Amino acid sequence: MLRIVPLLLLSVVACGTTLTAPLPRKTTVVTGALGGPMLLFGGAPVPVPLSTVGVAHGVSDTVSVRGELHPTAAAFGVAGLNLGVIVHPLAAQRALFTLGCDAYGFDNGRDAVLLADPWLASRATLWSWFALSGGAHLPTRVAASSKQLRELSAFAPTLFVQPAFLVGRWELAVELRWYALASCGSCAAPDWVSPADHGALGVVLGASYRIAGAP
Repeated sequence: MLRIVPLLLLSVVACGTTLTAPLPRKTTVVTGALGGPMLLFGGAPVPVPLSTVGVAHGVSDTVSVRGELHPTAAAFGVAGLNLGVIVHPLAAQRALFTLGCDAYGFDNGRDAVLLADPWLASRATLWSWFALSGGAHLPTRVAASSKQLRELSAFAPTLFVQPAFLVGRWELAVELRWYALASCGSCAAPDWVSPADHGALGVVLGASYRIAGAP
């Protein structure tokens, strides 16, 4: 059995910050993130230290692809990988509306789970140094090898708001999330920071570095 509690199982599929910034064609971005749902530890809210490292690449001005590894999961004996595609269908205002979908796989050598995370977002650059994004992730369990995993909730809608600071080729983001808002926040340990006992609040810190693409 993958040692991930029920509410956290589907929230891990969005543990990296959401890549809402459109990438120009042939531009590559290296990303890293740390954080997750918050639990009460000694009475204080503490984010679960989930981490990702990855890379994204602009296939065209409207389509990007991405991939990420999950170091925290690996430290606990769970191999994790996600691959995804990001589309900006409004060519004239690419940041205004973004559609994405990631496929996640986790395996600990005994059990495995496959998840899908379709998501949507909108982004506005308010100043040359600041952008604000918001949207929703809709992570869903696609398949699982164990009966226990299959009995967990298969759907965990998650809302997010992401202020981001733009410094040259760097983007530093703080993503605030309401994970699995349709799930019971107190139905299983640990003690999540759960508004009205629905899901869990969380925070993810992310950084990305943009590598100039070929002309």
